[in-house]
Formats: sequence, C-alpha cells, structure tokens
Amino acid sequence: MNTLPNFMFLSFLHKKPLWFAITIPTVSAIPMVVDFIALCYILLIMFFLDLITGILGSYFEWKKSNSNDLWFFGKGEGFSSRKAKGSIIKALTYIGLPYLIMQFQTILAIKNVKYETFSDSEFELASVCVILFCLIEGFSIFHENLPKCGFNIWDHVKKLIDFYKKVKTEIK
Repeated sequence: MNTLPNFMFLSFLHKKPLWFAITIPTVSAIPMVVDFIALCYILLIMFFLDLITGILGSYFEWKKSNSNDLWFFGKGEGFSSRKAKGSIIKALTYIGLPYLIMQFQTILAIKNVKYETFSDSEFELASVCVILFCLIEGFSIFHENLPKCGFNIWDHVKKLIDFYKKVKTEIK
C-alpha cells in the first residue's frame, strides 16, 4: 500500500516540459508608469475649456461694463490681441516645458517619482509638470472664469456644506 500521494500533474509536466510555458505564468517586474500622452490630452481639453470659459467670462464682464466699444473682439475691454498672445505663450509653455523636462530626465538618467501613499504608479517628471499645469487650468476655470460667467461653483459647494451641517445638527 502506497501512502504517498500520486502527483499526476507533476509527472505530466516532467514528461512534456513545453506545458510549463502554458501552465506557469511568468512574472515580470514592469513598473506601472502614468501615461504621459493621456495626461497631455487631459491638459489639452482643460486648456480649451479654460480658453472658452475665459472668453465667455470676458464677454459677460464686457456686457456688464456698458463699455463704449461696439465690438467685443478688438481694441476694447473685451477679447483683445493681448489676451490672445497670452494664450499662445501659455500654450507654448505647456508644450515646451514638459518636453524639456523629459529630455533632461533622459539625458541625466533621473529616476521616476513614486509616492506610494498617493499612487501605485510611477510618475515621470514631465507627468508631474503636466499634472501641475492641469491644476492651474482647473483653478483658472473654476475659480476665475466660471464666476465671471455667473456660475460660482465654490458658493454652491459652501451652500451644500452649510445645508449638510444644518441637517446634521437637526438630526442630532
């Protein structure tokens, strides 16, 4: 009587070793890196949203000011070439600075940034730069432009928080 278990699968793998490739997955240590191109697309969308909301904000301020200018686009207080030049300079900065940082990181062999309490992925320095640009654009959209258009999201959030506090104290 045989008391040892019969390991048929192991004997099968011993006879046909090609099955090792199919049955035992290989583990490779490939670090997860944040997708830089996807971040650039997000920044591009936010840039155009900022541009649109900025033009709308300027338009609403121009309408309220009862300006003597007949046209919104032009030399007046509406949308001028000075503001367009500022948008072009901002766009060139958003394109050039991450590219320059990528080149420095490659040339100097600087490692990616990993902050494990925040994310499991690694961040290239250019990705961190693009994330900061996205935060700047978000601030510009929600804190500067939308209030000029008549939609102040921070006031709505404050009202919701006050309402929540009031309901919470009434429930107690």
